[in-house]
Amino acid sequence: MNGRVLIVGAGQAGGRTAQALRRLGHAGPVTLVGDEALPPYERPPLSKEVLLGRAEPASLLLMQDAGWSELGVELRRSARAVAIERGARRVRLDDGSTLDYDHLVLATGARPRAFPGPVEPGAELLYLRTLDDALRLAPRLSPGQRVGIVGAGFIGLELAATARTLGAEVTLVEAAPRPLARLLPAAFAFEQIELHRARGVQVLLGQAVERIAPGRIHLTDGRSVDADTIVVGIGACANDELAAAAGLAVRDGIVVDAAGRSSDPAIHAVGDAARHVDAGAGLDHRLESWRNAEDGAQAAAASILGLPPPRPPVPWFWTDQYGRNIQIAGRPDDGHRCVVLDTPDDGPRLACYLDGSARLRGAIGIDCARELRRAMKLIERGEPVEDGALPVPRARALSEAVAT
Repeated sequence: MNGRVLIVGAGQAGGRTAQALRRLGHAGPVTLVGDEALPPYERPPLSKEVLLGRAEPASLLLMQDAGWSELGVELRRSARAVAIERGARRVRLDDGSTLDYDHLVLATGARPRAFPGPVEPGAELLYLRTLDDALRLAPRLSPGQRVGIVGAGFIGLELAATARTLGAEVTLVEAAPRPLARLLPAAFAFEQIELHRARGVQVLLGQAVERIAPGRIHLTDGRSVDADTIVVGIGACANDELAAAAGLAVRDGIVVDAAGRSSDPAIHAVGDAARHVDAGAGLDHRLESWRNAEDGAQAAAASILGLPPPRPPVPWFWTDQYGRNIQIAGRPDDGHRCVVLDTPDDGPRLACYLDGSARLRGAIGIDCARELRRAMKLIERGEPVEDGALPVPRARALSEAVAT
C-alpha cells in the first residue's frame, strides 16, 4: 500500500488508475506522466459534442489541476517517457530526468493509423484523436464545406453524422465491402450506412483509395472525390513501442492478463494499449472504448494492491449519430440467432443475439439504455434465456399495455 506507482500515459485510463489507487487505499506516491499539455480527459465527446460546439474543453477533464493535487497525485504534463529500465525499475523521460517505481502502469493509448498510400505534396490529412485535433477540425465543418472521410468505422460514421448536422457536404469512402465488420453483424452495419445515406451522405463502399492529392481523393476505380477537408479514420495502432523496447510481450498491444499484468509482474497496462489474453477464457482482444479504459483501470489498481480483481465486464460500446444513441454489448455475431424487440414508428429497439444453447451473447440497443443494461446482466449470467424473458423497450411495453 506504500510503494511508488508510476503511471505513464495521462489519458482517461491513466487518470482513472490513479483515482482508483487512492480510492482503494494506496498511501504511497503516485506519479502520472503525460505528453499532452492538458490534465487527463475523456475522448468520446471529441467527435460529437465538441465538434458540435455543445461541450467546452473543460467539461472533458476527469478533474481540474487542483483535484489531482488534493488527491496526492503528482501530475507531470508535456512529458514523454522514452525508455523503461526494468532492472533498476526506472523510467527515463525525454528531458533526461528519470522516475523510479515499484509498480509501473503503462497507459500509453493508441494513435490513429496513418493513411498508407501516396500523399501528394500540399495535401493536408486530418486525424481525430486529441482535443487539439478536434479544435483544428471544428471550423472546417461549416455549411457548404466539402468533407471527405476515409474509413467507415465508428469515428468515420460519427464524424459524418456531425458534419452533416452542421451542414457540410460529406462523402464517406470505405475500402471494405461492408462497414464495422469487427463490431456489428452485417444487417445492422448496413442499416447504419442507409441511415447516413438518408441524411445526404454519399457513401462509397468497397472503394480503395489510390492516392490523396490537394483537395481530392483518388480511388482505385479511376473516380475521384473533391474535398475541402480530408479526414482519415482507418483505425488505430497501439502505442506499445516503449513496452516492446523494454522486452515486454507485445502483439498489437501490450499483452496482459485479465488483471492488466504484463509479462513483467511489476508492470501493468491499461486502456487502448493493452491486449487482454486468457486462453482458458477464450480471451484475446484489444479494445478501444471508454468502458475498457474505466474497467481496466479498476482491475489494475486492485491487482497492484493485492486485492481481489473485479469480475470481468461485458464488452460495451456506444455511439451517437443524428440524435440516436446506439449501444453494443457483448459480442453480437452473424452466426447468432437474432431476436428484435422494437417499437412502432422507428422508436426504441433492442436486437438480442443468442447462440445455439439460447444463451444471450450480444445485444444492440437504439435509444433504450435501460433495456440494454438488463441485457448485459443476462449476458453476464451466461444461462439459457427464453425469448419472452428478453428485455422489451419501454415504449413497446407501454403501447402493448394501451392496446390491451
